[in-house]
Amino acid sequence: TAKVLSLDTAGAMVDLNKCIELDPNDALAYLNRGGIKSDEKDQTGACADWTKSSALGNKLATDLLKEYCK
Repeated sequence: TAKVLSLDTAGAMVDLNKCIELDPNDALAYLNRGGIKSDEKDQTGACADWTKSSALGNKLATDLLKEYCK
């Protein structure tokens, strides 16, 4: 979302949560939400979101899992 790019992390989280609520198979929303959680030092939450994104076929999420979620 534009809020992710503008660094409005609180607004972006609201938007991403809504995207996931509307489409629980939105791999990109999980990927981006995981990125915000990681930036906010919530590595457990980030890894959970990246795991879901990876399971939905997102290759970048798979790479992030390998690098940050050991």
